[in-house]
Amino acid sequence: MQERFCTCGKMVLVRYGSNVKSARNPIFMIADKKIVSAVRLCPCCGMPLDINTLR
Repeated sequence: MQERFCTCGKMVLVRYGSNVKSARNPIFMIADKKIVSAVRLCPCCGMPLDINTLR
């Protein structure tokens, strides 16, 4: 997993799939204490998450 940041500064974890089909589509996750949840929107600002706009 890689740590990336939304334009608002919220940390987002990015995981790439383990097979050829899913390797092209990153999975975005937010870690909150001991819970890791898959997300499509930034929980802080509501922007759609896109690998090309994350820092």
